Amino acid sequence: MSLMKLSTASRLVSVGAVVAIVSTGAPAVASSSGAHPVKSLVGLIDAIPSWAVGVVPRVLEPATAPVQITLALKGRDEAGLEQFVAAVSNPASPSYRHFLTKAQYEQRFAPAASEVTAARAWLRKAGFTIDGTTAARGLITAHAASSVVAGLFDTTFGLFNVAGQLLRAPLSEPTMPTGLRAITSTVIGLAQNPAVSNASPAPAFINARPCSHYYGQKMATKQPKYDGKHQAYAICGYTVGQVRSAYGLNKVGLTGKGATVGVVDAFASPTITQDVNEWSSQQGIPGLDPGQLDQVTLPGMSSLPEVNIVLPILDGQGWQEEESLDVEAVHGIAPGAKIIYYSALNGFGLNVGPFEVGLEPLIVALGQAVESDKVQVVSNSWGGANDSPTPGDDAILNVITNEAAAEGITVDFSSGDAGDQVASSGKRSADFPATSPGVTAVGGTTLEVGKHGQRIGENYWGTLKAPVKKGTWDIKGKIFNGAGGGGVSTAYAEPSWQQGIVPNSEATYGGLARAGRVVPDVSMVADSTTGLAIGLTEHFADGTDHYGEFRIGGTSLSCPLFSALVALAVGKSGHGLGLINPTLYAKAGTAAGRQKLFNDPTAISRAHGESTLANVRPDYAATDNPKSPVSYTLRLLGNVGTLHARPGYDDSTGLGSPKGPALVAALS
Repeated sequence: MSLMKLSTASRLVSVGAVVAIVSTGAPAVASSSGAHPVKSLVGLIDAIPSWAVGVVPRVLEPATAPVQITLALKGRDEAGLEQFVAAVSNPASPSYRHFLTKAQYEQRFAPAASEVTAARAWLRKAGFTIDGTTAARGLITAHAASSVVAGLFDTTFGLFNVAGQLLRAPLSEPTMPTGLRAITSTVIGLAQNPAVSNASPAPAFINARPCSHYYGQKMATKQPKYDGKHQAYAICGYTVGQVRSAYGLNKVGLTGKGATVGVVDAFASPTITQDVNEWSSQQGIPGLDPGQLDQVTLPGMSSLPEVNIVLPILDGQGWQEEESLDVEAVHGIAPGAKIIYYSALNGFGLNVGPFEVGLEPLIVALGQAVESDKVQVVSNSWGGANDSPTPGDDAILNVITNEAAAEGITVDFSSGDAGDQVASSGKRSADFPATSPGVTAVGGTTLEVGKHGQRIGENYWGTLKAPVKKGTWDIKGKIFNGAGGGGVSTAYAEPSWQQGIVPNSEATYGGLARAGRVVPDVSMVADSTTGLAIGLTEHFADGTDHYGEFRIGGTSLSCPLFSALVALAVGKSGHGLGLINPTLYAKAGTAAGRQKLFNDPTAISRAHGESTLANVRPDYAATDNPKSPVSYTLRLLGNVGTLHARPGYDDSTGLGSPKGPALVAALS
């Protein structure tokens, strides 16, 4: 999940996002023309990132390189909005769930129309093309050449080689015309974040055989023993019916009808509807009704030319796979819910390759989903592999999540697939935006589903893999292969609803002087060893594109699964639920309450890092060719690293995994 699950060697291009937060309490902008004194932005933004300080750029940013920017205008009475969100989300408050309508929110908290007009005027005068404006928060999306952006901020841009990617950063501290600066509180995106992208359709992947149709079905008797016995082959890919059954969701009698789930990703699959319908047919569930799935893309991006193609980046899940996974997971759990897919970038009509995707376009797409007044739940299977949001990222996300909570919209985020991050980066960290107190962070588990769909076990997700060496499993050669993200935030303080429930040793881990926000909040199946079978149109080695199915996991699976569970509660209650974290922690604040609503995963790790539970996974040498040689690895399950595995709340799985009927009832 780490800034998204990637699938193929991808290409990065220089299309960035800039977000400005404009304060309505500052003096009005009198004019957008003429000469203007300038004022430094130092102290407001992290304009020059650490990787560009004192470093000579590889090249200067081409003057014609397109840059899309977004200004987010700060609303009225921010303190009042914070107080309202706290009250409307608190089960003990008389204002609990007395949400605002979109019109009521705009009247109380939206930016003044005069300031929206002034900001648009500044952009037009500077040479930007306005792509779109939203009302409630004054999000103004526009694009211009790099030289125009540099002119407005009185700087120049260079491209720096950062881990094989060419990223843009200012070469001097940016400034802004004094009049515009007077109403601006922060700017983000002048420097690019590391980014990922994908080609569409995704390269084919075929699960190698043998594999198990339910947990423990087929034993790897021809492979070496582990822990004194033969282990089972990995799951072929659970059906969504097996997942529903394991969490008791086939007993609630709900489909999510009346609820709308927003899914935020990048690009847009041209075959998504036919893929979901084919997958649904294979899964034995109803397909999509006409109009049940919509796609919405960020304005302006599909028309921008591609430039500055650079080196391939890390391999992993692709965006088309991500969209298919997210949409199918939601539809499988809540087949009656409407789904709206919000794309940060449009993949249609791109003949030469994709644009780069940083955090900012995805945050703006989340803003579009919240702004739309159409969704009650938003699933986000993306994030950054560190808990160091820039002031701008923090500010705009806070504005978006506050509006969501005020209007009864639940925002869910994947907690990440790298566990404590130590194996991947060498430094313990939780993932942003999952660490934001305004979202529900969804972690991951390893799920054991029996022959009859029963939940026979659920464990902490933390997988190591070991190859065969000289006829035995090479345990010493094991490597990290994914884990549910978790840990404590160094950027966000511990919210009141976690206090007294989250162990202080976890909230202050590493010697923090101030207790921090701990993630995740909840967890569901995410280990790809016990993942879900999804279907999509794939590109095969013979040059053909056709439908295929394969097993997939990650918190990119658990997050939409949980969002769909929330949609069941929305459909049952007849209204949105808003920020559900205070409700979750209040109802699960006692041992009895937690046992009623959540399953406590089982700790199966040994002290020296090996697991008492393992599977054998076969893989084709050529992932799209079932005639290619098969290799086998041992998957050691349940290894949590520096995260904790303990009864009650822990920073591996949060409150635990849901007992479906009880949690739906508690939320609704």
